[in-house]
Amino acid sequence: MSNENGSCTLPPPPRDGIAFNTLPWNLNLPDEHSYIHLKTTPDKGWTIEHYDPETDAGELTDAHKPYGTTPLSLYPSTTSLNYGTTIWEGLACRRSPTSDKAIVFRPQKNYARFVNGAKAMCLPAPSYELFMRGLQLVLQENADLIPPAPELDPETGVPQGGAKLYIRPMLLGSGQQLGLHPSPEISLLFFVSPTGSYFQGKTMGGLKLHLERRRSRAARGGTGNVKCCGNYAVTMRPLLDAKEKGFHDNLYLELDTYHNPPPGTSSRLQQAILQELSAANIFLVLKTGEIVTPSLKRGTILPGVTRDTVLTLAKEFKDELKPIMAESIRMAGMGEEKKDNDIEITVSERDVCVADLLSATEVFVTGTAAEVVPVQSIGTSETPAEELDGEEEESFSVQFPHGESSAGPVTNKLLEMLREVLAEKRSSEATKDWLCDIYASPEEFRKGGCA
Repeated sequence: MSNENGSCTLPPPPRDGIAFNTLPWNLNLPDEHSYIHLKTTPDKGWTIEHYDPETDAGELTDAHKPYGTTPLSLYPSTTSLNYGTTIWEGLACRRSPTSDKAIVFRPQKNYARFVNGAKAMCLPAPSYELFMRGLQLVLQENADLIPPAPELDPETGVPQGGAKLYIRPMLLGSGQQLGLHPSPEISLLFFVSPTGSYFQGKTMGGLKLHLERRRSRAARGGTGNVKCCGNYAVTMRPLLDAKEKGFHDNLYLELDTYHNPPPGTSSRLQQAILQELSAANIFLVLKTGEIVTPSLKRGTILPGVTRDTVLTLAKEFKDELKPIMAESIRMAGMGEEKKDNDIEITVSERDVCVADLLSATEVFVTGTAAEVVPVQSIGTSETPAEELDGEEEESFSVQFPHGESSAGPVTNKLLEMLREVLAEKRSSEATKDWLCDIYASPEEFRKGGCA
C-alpha cells in the first residue's frame, strides 16, 4: 500500500508513555488494544460473508472489539473448555531499523501449521486469505503498540534483541454441548500484546535444562506436532517442578525409547531419543561439524517456524559458517584442529539421542519468543525413592564447552543471521518472501516480501 506520493505507508510512532523494553513476556496493557472475533458453524464454515478477498469486504473488516471491556461469552458446557479443542499460533511484528516498516515474519508457515491443527481438532480452517487479512487488520488497528525498532550493535551493526508486538490467532470450539462431538459453533480470534524479549541486547548466559525421565510431553501417534492447548497443559507441572530444582526448563524424551531399549543396550538413557522443551525446539552443534535438530518424522514435536528458519539459514549460508564452526571446535578443544576450508558442515534433521549431547560443542533452542538461546548444561535430578518402586534410574549430566557465560560462536552467528533477516539486512532466494509488510496491499501481504 502506498500513499499519494508513491511511497510506502509506515506505521504510526510507538505510543507515548510505554516503556516497551521493560515489558515482560506476558499479556501486557490489555486495556490498550483491540481484538478480532468471528463465529461460524461446521456446516457453514468460513465463507465470503466472513471475508471476500475479491472485494476486501466482509464481517472481518468490522469485527474489532476492545480487549479490556469485551470478554468472550463462554458457557460452562463450551466445547473447548470441556474437551480442549483449541489451537493457536504465535507470531511477532517488529519495526525494521532499515526501512521503519512494520514487518511480520513468515506468517505463511504459521498458516500451514494452523490448518494442520484445525484438522486434528475437528475445526473448519479459515482460508489463507481470511487468516492473512485477519493478521493484517489486527496489527493495523494496534499499530501504535508496535515497539520501537531495535538498536544496532555499535561494533557489528547487527540489530540487537528488543520488544515486539506478539500476535496470537486462535481457533476454538465455542459452542455448547456435553457429548464428545465437534463443536456446533467455532470462533476465530486474533489478539495482540506488546512483549519484551527473553534477553536484552546480546545473548547472555545459557539455559540449564532438566532431562525429564518420568513424564511425557508427547507420544507417537498423538498430537505432539499440533499447536493445541493440551500440548502446553501437560508441561506446566513438570516445568514448575524443574524450576523448583534450579533448572530453566525440561528437555523431554520419547519415553518409549527410554523404557524399551534395543537388546544389549549398555545405557538405556543415552540411547533414548530427544524431543523438545516445553515450548521450544532444540539444536546441537557437534564436533563433527554437524548442526542437527530432532526430526519431525516421528510426529512428536512441533514444527517450529524459527526451527525451520535456522535450518534454512544454516544451509543457505553454510560457507559463511565454516570459520565459525572451526572456531567453535577449536575453542572447545574437541576433535582434530582443522583449517577453515577443511571443515565440512552438515545440517541435519534426524533422530537425536541423549548420547549425542556428549559430542556437542554448543546446544541452543529456538522459538518465536526467544529467537535463538544458548544452553549451558543438561542434567537429570534425583527421583524420590517412593516414585521408583525399586527401579534403578540412570543419571546424566553434561556441561557444554560454550554457553555458560555467553553463546557459542555458531549459536551467536545464527542469531545474528536471523536478526539481520528481520532487519532487512540479509536476504537470499530462500528468504525472499519471509517478511510481510502490514501496510502492503492484501495481495502483497499474502505473497510476502518487502519491496
